[in-house]
Amino acid sequence: MSYQFHPLRTDDLPSVTKIYNVACRARESTEGTRPWSINEMREFLFEGQPSLESYMCAYKGAVVGWTAFTPFRVKEDANHTAEMSLYVKESFRRKGIGTALAQTLLNRANILDLHCIFAIVFKDMPDVISFAERKCGFSVAGCLPEVFSDGGEHYDLLLLERLVEG
Repeated sequence: MSYQFHPLRTDDLPSVTKIYNVACRARESTEGTRPWSINEMREFLFEGQPSLESYMCAYKGAVVGWTAFTPFRVKEDANHTAEMSLYVKESFRRKGIGTALAQTLLNRANILDLHCIFAIVFKDMPDVISFAERKCGFSVAGCLPEVFSDGGEHYDLLLLERLVEG
């Protein structure tokens, strides 16, 4: 299979939003379970606090995955820290797309003058945690017990961290 990778563009937003919304409904996104509109995704990636860097992967012209570094929520004195997001359509998982997207983005960390990259994942998703550790060099930095609520259930979130070697 031949995949194409390029920086995210605004014309990718409908596909990126659809991939994200499928992840929300499957409780794979720690941003929440409510689907986003294309305008909300535009705000997240390009406007309000625009992403520092973002990429997509396409197969036969269709977006099948995306990744982004977004600024840390704390503005003061944390401008060398970014949160990493990564989503791949379920039918394209375990084909190397997630690894390629992650490495494309992580290879830009020094150029973006980042010192710390973090990701927030569900504690009950061992495959995601294993991927982040083995393929992306993250390690568990802490646990946020029962902070995510969905349908009356409470879930633990893990904070994963990767320090950027300068």
